Amino acid sequence: MKRIKTLHTHALGLNASISLIALMLLILPVVTSIAGTVIPTRLGIERIELTGEIKVDGKNYPFKFIDGMLLDDGKRNITYNGQKFTVEVKTVPDQIRLNGSTEVYTYVFDSTVTFLDPNVRALKPLSRSNEIKLSDKFYLAVASDEFGNVADVAFVPPTLEKLDILDSQNPITNISGRKFLLSSKSPYRIISKTVLPEKSALILESGVTVISALNAELNIKGTLVTTGLVSFLGSGRLNVSENGSAYISAIGPEMDITSDRGALIFVDASNFRSIDANLTNFVVIRKTSLSKVSINGAYAVYIIDSTIDELQIQNCGHVVINNSAANIFNVGLLSKVISYNSQFDKLLVSDLSSVSLISSKVSTLNTSKGSVLKFKSSSLKSAKVENYAVLYLFKTTIDQLNVGNGKYYQIESNVKKVVKISEE
Repeated sequence: MKRIKTLHTHALGLNASISLIALMLLILPVVTSIAGTVIPTRLGIERIELTGEIKVDGKNYPFKFIDGMLLDDGKRNITYNGQKFTVEVKTVPDQIRLNGSTEVYTYVFDSTVTFLDPNVRALKPLSRSNEIKLSDKFYLAVASDEFGNVADVAFVPPTLEKLDILDSQNPITNISGRKFLLSSKSPYRIISKTVLPEKSALILESGVTVISALNAELNIKGTLVTTGLVSFLGSGRLNVSENGSAYISAIGPEMDITSDRGALIFVDASNFRSIDANLTNFVVIRKTSLSKVSINGAYAVYIIDSTIDELQIQNCGHVVINNSAANIFNVGLLSKVISYNSQFDKLLVSDLSSVSLISSKVSTLNTSKGSVLKFKSSSLKSAKVENYAVLYLFKTTIDQLNVGNGKYYQIESNVKKVVKISEE
């Protein structure tokens, strides 16, 4: 009887220990989270707020947060409140460009991508793979690494099935159904305001020429897709509205693209006069030359390998620019921009906007109205910080910094001349 009682007592003690361990496992993450000691193992262009003293690679860190924009890329040893963490930092995208091809009923890329549905106004991944099944819908493919750095964006076309060939003898008028424009029947003509209705599609074969009469307009409420480079002759406008979408690879130096909402504007390897996009879900400018671009209220904007004379971004919360250039770049109204390996002659940032620039060059910077700018491994000739703006510099060179009622912080940077300015 004593032996049985002893075994029973040990079993009770073991059960109590298991319960206590389970309870500790449930409580510990909550306590750690409240204490603010959860630090990621990977850090991209992101800021992690902390409260205590921080050391990076054994040296005191001047901020109460860690930020990938203010750390060297690579593995960093972080000491925080006596605890040690290894954090891998990466703030540059991989040097890849996407190439896709159709294989039977599948569209295949040479790299792993994240697939997005442009009809959904969110960065909600459909899947992450190097292939996707083709359908009558179209998708975006975003090449990004595990740190969130975006290298490239590509278009996944819809299937070219159940298409009616459109005759070119008469001008293009209001269209219904799915129509296919053949290069052998070119040129096609648009002579007035023409509507591409919702659930209708206009597919242009590579080599098609469209002649646009003065001030003619194609109002795209459905889907417009080019299968290769096409040409627009004359001046006119492509207007995306309602739930419309347009993927265009074209030469049209006198053509303008506009939008009033819409799911997608994607210009690829193109030459247009201007883009004026408002409240569009996704705007992608890739390998394209434009005189003027104005984007307001788009959910996401990607500008890759492009040249723009005058670029304006307003009220856009997710903007990625990679290997591009603009003479004048104006950012405002709470916009958030990340720029890799790009060049801007004149950069204007205001209205509580946030801009992060990596390996970029700026000739003249003017930032104000509570905006926050971060430069990493970059260079500026002249910068002006005023009206409660904040400038962070990491391994960056500035020839002259003019500071009014604003702040600047530098780590391992070279500010050759600082001039205090008064603000009325």
